[in-house]
Amino acid sequence: MDTIAQRHIKQLESLVVQRQDWLFRFAFMRIGRREDAEDLIQDVFVAAFRMIREGRPIQDLDRYILRSIGNACADYHRQRRNTMVSIDEIEDIPACEADRPIYEEYRRIRLLLDGLPPEQSEIVRLKCYDGLTFRLISELLEIPEATAKSRYRYAIKHIQERLKG
Repeated sequence: MDTIAQRHIKQLESLVVQRQDWLFRFAFMRIGRREDAEDLIQDVFVAAFRMIREGRPIQDLDRYILRSIGNACADYHRQRRNTMVSIDEIEDIPACEADRPIYEEYRRIRLLLDGLPPEQSEIVRLKCYDGLTFRLISELLEIPEATAKSRYRYAIKHIQERLKG
């Protein structure tokens, strides 16, 4: 393995150590199941490792991993459209006591974003929950930055109207 690949593998290892928990929460808040989120994160990391090992360097590893996880979450929903767990059933998912706070947070966020178009709710998650900038959001979703901002503005307006009513 050449030194460039070794450097990229070290960078991937560093990313795993530093951001694995954040990336797990990123995936979990989109799919709502611990085991599936963990599997998804692992699959993305393994795929990145294989690409690097095969000599296909990844230019911006952070963004590549984040985009890959976002795409994997979208694939997850497409593949499991008929087996989605409803928000009313989320409390019935067996979880250890340590998992309860994240399930409750997921439930609150889902209730708050329920009724928004998916493209708006995803931008609210990325901006408010994940703390990403509109620039990064636009790059991840491959939309103009102005579109990301307007979708966010419409979503917040819709949420405010629902909270008033």
